[in-house]
Amino acid sequence: MERARYRAAARAAGVRRRRPRWLDAALVLAVAVALIVALPRLAAGVGGGFEQLAAALQTSNPLGQGKGAIELPSGGAGATVGAAPVVDGVPQFTREPQFQLAGRIPSYAIQEGRTLQIILNGAVITRGPVDPSGAFKAALELKEGANAISVTLLTEQDVVATSSYTITLDRTPPKVTVLLPQPGAIVEAHNVVVQGTTEPGSTVSVNGHTVVVSPEGAFADFLTASVGPLPITVVSADRAGNETTEKLTVVAQQSAQVVGPTLAVALDRTTARPGQQVVATVSLRDASGARVGTLVTLSVGVVNIGSAVTDFSGSARIGFAAPTTEGDIGVVVLGGGASGRATLTVAR
Repeated sequence: MERARYRAAARAAGVRRRRPRWLDAALVLAVAVALIVALPRLAAGVGGGFEQLAAALQTSNPLGQGKGAIELPSGGAGATVGAAPVVDGVPQFTREPQFQLAGRIPSYAIQEGRTLQIILNGAVITRGPVDPSGAFKAALELKEGANAISVTLLTEQDVVATSSYTITLDRTPPKVTVLLPQPGAIVEAHNVVVQGTTEPGSTVSVNGHTVVVSPEGAFADFLTASVGPLPITVVSADRAGNETTEKLTVVAQQSAQVVGPTLAVALDRTTARPGQQVVATVSLRDASGARVGTLVTLSVGVVNIGSAVTDFSGSARIGFAAPTTEGDIGVVVLGGGASGRATLTVAR
């Protein structure tokens, strides 16, 4: 068969001509040369990327930086982060004019050339090099009233970090006024009412137990006594620790038995956490039975909580939140010409 006719028949039958081997060899050689030329550049690029990634991880994680020192900025807004001097036990109020200031500088903020400056009420008390241990102390003489204290870590040019504090020197004992009862008064033995006023923010105790003081400084308590002389001691302590004591004596006696209304108070819980809900159930009766439709008012300590009207059984329910001040709190209900009392213990 002629060559031309053979090629035509092969094409018609789908037989393709085989590619020459020399062409395949040339293609393989070209690819190999290209890889040899490009591989160093590709390796350099990949290596640089890994180096950048490692540097970023090292920067974000100081633990991965080996044993090299951590350099803090010498100034600027970011210099105060974590480098502020720490002062130990600074009271908000004190009655002692001499105050020993003591504290430390974080170890990573201690660097050569840095100094520490302590200022009291605008006057520089001390300034000197930072102790290698970071510890510092200074004796301060406080003035009556508010005292501004600042402890500053410095470089030669910049402020690294500052800590500021305020201490109020108060050497004046709080004033206490007992409004009820009056000295020598005749009082009901089963319900002795003690009321008065003192400096706002003070703590008051009546015959040894703490009572609630309103934000305005008013307080009230209720005692039960035996018949005869009753000593009453009221102690008020302000936030600086100054105390004032007022003492008086009254005479407690039992009233003659008189048929009249009686008001009983029962709490659904006798001990509560600060802010916990408490419900008082009030029962009002007289000689004829239950007092219906009578307005009764409940107070906790010196705070008036609210009122309710007794139902067909002479009862009423009033809910309230336990005070935030811990201690024994008097819960008092008035209404229908009678009074009742219960005690709530507030404890965390």
